[in-house]
Amino acid sequence: MPDGGTVSIQWLGLDAPAGTPVLVLLHTITGSGDGLRRFVVAMRRRLGWVVAACNRRGHAGLPLTAPRINTMGSTEDLRRQIAAIESRRPGAALYGVGVSAGSGLLVRYLGEAQSSASFRAAVALCPAYDLRDAFQFAHRAYDRYLARKMVEFFLYKNREVLGDVDGYADCAAARTIAEFHDHLYPLAGFASRDAFYRGSNPMEVARDVTVPILVLNAADDPVCVERNVHRHLDDMQRLPRMTLALTQRGGHCGFFDGLLASESWSDRVIAEYLGAAHRLLGV
Repeated sequence: MPDGGTVSIQWLGLDAPAGTPVLVLLHTITGSGDGLRRFVVAMRRRLGWVVAACNRRGHAGLPLTAPRINTMGSTEDLRRQIAAIESRRPGAALYGVGVSAGSGLLVRYLGEAQSSASFRAAVALCPAYDLRDAFQFAHRAYDRYLARKMVEFFLYKNREVLGDVDGYADCAAARTIAEFHDHLYPLAGFASRDAFYRGSNPMEVARDVTVPILVLNAADDPVCVERNVHRHLDDMQRLPRMTLALTQRGGHCGFFDGLLASESWSDRVIAEYLGAAHRLLGV
């Protein structure tokens, strides 16, 4: 990246014929393309498309080569990754899937880009919606667990790069996801907390999304809770090409067909939705 930061793209299916659609995958809050292998394989098997997983700064084993992190990622970085994908697969139709935190980055990009977005259609799997208050209602045990995981993943392993940046100590002391994000702004390159939320929060620009988008949520999601869905339902229903599916069960990005199942209902739905979108929009 221009500031010296490093991102990457992991590919599957680069030997596919020219013009094969590309599924651009945006990963979870501390994840990577590697962590979504089961989903990647399922999409490749069901759709036959090329898959390009966009890894953010400090993820997928990448060294943090500039003192800047953001749990939601950066649309500036994503736009450069998309340009690289389009250069590698010229003329191919692009479709986007964001998983958990990746859905926030996806919606943020689509809202900023509006009608110039590179994706023909997209899927947001278990989004958090409004970063200002979305995590205030997360299940307490899950909240504490994920907060500790974020401190270890983003801060402790990058102490040499980030340790002298304002906000490091406050984020390291965070006990909840909300506290972590409230103190993240200097580490993310913003001058204030409000500037961070205005520049990273997907709900600031969600109303400007123009492409078809499928939003999947489960009522029993412990972190992206059902309350968030209902709170933003009116805003989502104003989008002319938005479809929302709210299931009774599914957890956070699970949706498995039974306790011992390896197949996920959401895999089938996402593949069917994107396949239909391509038949209607991809030509």
